[in-house]
Order: sequence, then C-alpha cells, then structure tokens
Amino acid sequence: AMINITEPDELLIDTNNTNIVDVTCNGANDGSITVNMLGGSGTYQYAISPNLDRFSDDNTFDELAPGDYTIIAQDSNGCFELIEATITEPEILEVTIASTPEICVGEEDGTIDLTIIGGTAPYSTRLESETDFVQDRLSFTDLAAGDYIIFIEDAQGCDETIIVTIDPGVDLSATVEPVYGCNGNFPSNYVNIVLNDPSIENNVLFGLDTVDPLEMQLNPMFRELTPGSHYISISHANGCLTTYEVEIEAFEPLEISVEESNINQITATVTGGRENYTFYLGDRDMGSENIFYITETNTYDVTVVDENGCESTASIFIEFIDIEIPNFFTPNGDGENDIWMPLNIEIYPEIFVSIYDRYGRTVYTFKDNEDGWDGFYQNNELPTGDYWYIIKLNGEADTREMVGNFTLYR
Repeated sequence: AMINITEPDELLIDTNNTNIVDVTCNGANDGSITVNMLGGSGTYQYAISPNLDRFSDDNTFDELAPGDYTIIAQDSNGCFELIEATITEPEILEVTIASTPEICVGEEDGTIDLTIIGGTAPYSTRLESETDFVQDRLSFTDLAAGDYIIFIEDAQGCDETIIVTIDPGVDLSATVEPVYGCNGNFPSNYVNIVLNDPSIENNVLFGLDTVDPLEMQLNPMFRELTPGSHYISISHANGCLTTYEVEIEAFEPLEISVEESNINQITATVTGGRENYTFYLGDRDMGSENIFYITETNTYDVTVVDENGCESTASIFIEFIDIEIPNFFTPNGDGENDIWMPLNIEIYPEIFVSIYDRYGRTVYTFKDNEDGWDGFYQNNELPTGDYWYIIKLNGEADTREMVGNFTLYR
C-alpha cells in the first residue's frame, strides 16, 4: 500500500496582523503586543518574556511597560517561532512658562507663553474657566492679574496641569494737588505729589505738561506754575504712564488798608490773596471780623492772613474818644440842650440807659441808640431837679457800667 506522509504548512508570523502599540504616556504601563500566526498545525499558544514557559491561547499581551520583549508562538506539534518586539514610551511632557505682568495696574494686559516638549504632538490647552481644549494654543494674552490654572493635553491624552501667576501692574495712582503759599505777601505755589506705592519712587519719572521721557525728571516737585490748566505725568521704567489734571488758581498779592471808620472804630479792607481771611489786632486773633473797637489812644497794627498763609500788615494811629455824659439839660424847646443823652455812643449799639427820679422811680429807659430823654414821663413834663442814670455800655471790648446824676432845668 502507498503511504503518503504529509507535512504541515510552514509556521509563519502573520506580519500584516501583528501589532505593537507603544506606551501612551511617559511612565505608563499601557503598551500591548498582538501576534497572529500562519501555517503550522492545530492551535497556537503564546508566551512572553520573562515568562517564556507560561503559554496561553491569548495572542494579545497588554499592560506592558516600555522595554524589549521576546514572544514564543508555537503550534500543537511544538513547532515555534520567536518574535522580538520593543515597546517604547514618549519623552516626559515638559512645559516651560514665560509670563509678563500687567504693565499698569488694572490694564489686563498680562501674557503667558508656553513651550512644550516631550509627549506626543500636537498639544492642546485649556484654561480652568474654559470648557474645551484648543489645539496648538500656546499663548494667552490680555490677562488680568491673578492665578491661572492651565490644563495641557497631548495627542495621546497625556496631561499636565500648571499654575501661572500674573503679577499686578505698576500702581501709579497718586495724590496730586496744588499747594499755595507765599513769598512775603506774594502768592506762590507748588504741586504736591504723593505716590500710593512709595516703593516704586526710584523707578518713576515726573513731567509737567509733557509725556516725553527726555523732558521728565526724577524729582516730583514743580514750583511756581502759571495760573490755568496743567497736567502732571508719571512714567514707570516698565512703560506704564498716567497723567493727572491740575488747575492752578490765580491770586493777586495780599494787601490790607485800615481807616478810622467811626469813633473808636477801625475797619480793615483787604484785596488780593485767597479768601477766608483771618485778622489780628496786634497779637490778638480777631477771626474773620474786619471791624475793631479800641479803648485807648494808640498806634494799632492790623494784620491779615489769607488761606494760603500770606500776610499783610497796616498801621493806624487812632485817638480814643470816650463817652461823654451831660450834667444838665433844658427841655424848653429852644433847640439847645432839649434832649439828654450820652455822647459818642455810636459804637455801642447794645448800650442800655435807665433814668430815675429822686424817689427811685424809673422815668425813662432807652437802648439801641434811641433819641434820648425829652424830660417827659407818661406824657407829663417832669419838674426841675436832679435825676440819676445807670449806663451799661455792653460793648464788645468795653463793658463799663456808669452811675451818676444830672440836672433838669426848666
């Protein structure tokens, strides 16, 4: 009999259906190798290093770390093939950050630039405030001061999270106000500039009516500005610039003149300077009152100080004229001495005078510089005789009270 001895087809690796999947992210163990065979006989079994004595029917090996692997594939007759395979991993995903702060505080012009290496390009980024990743976006602009969380993802889904701080811009806020003073009685001025953040004073320049750095100065002092509108510019070395409007008031020199405006009365007249004047009679502060009463003959210095601190002084000699009290009167209608009243009382608007007869009866009272007593009491002529008075001056600077008598002649 004829006996046919056959042999199986050659055991081969099906290269078209053998697949190596590298690790997705550096440090991960998610690589895999899938092997398919052709030929041979029966079923195939597979083993992978380092456990080459441990076979199974599963032709896929997963959860593999990066490295070199040897796989044995054998059929039911024990024929086998060796397969060498390498699982690789991408480089570590590394992010380099470059950021710029705001230029001026509150301007929201900070930036973040990212440089990404490793992983698997292309890269996508997402801010914490955003929902979706944006591919190839590595720059962020128009950022306010604050902390930003940025999520980074590569083509394999490997991710990285970074926190970037945008520093606040330079705070050029300042108090800028004119201050007025005097050279003698002539007005002077300067602009007082106080930075809210004094730590930057060595890095700023100040300008008057200019933003040209070549015309600006380190010293924040500007004196004797002309009246009208001006502006102060403050510039920082980082390019931040701000300006403040300043209005300079015009003042004429402060001048004072004085005159004897009434008996025992001095009136001061002021021109120029800045209102809210304060007056001094000698060393005595008279407040805003420009009328003064004197109680003795003397030369008086009157000084005015305006709101800017300018002062001007004038002097006047004035003779004190005291109140005169007549010692008689003759109310007979001849036009002479028909009325009794004290003289020189014009500066005593609150004067009080009371007249009594010899029985102590009040026969007449007047105040507020009334016309004086005509010798009548309740529409009746009073007889010749002596009458008594009490006078209270009630003056601001003269509070004397006087008591005496006079004679009525008919």
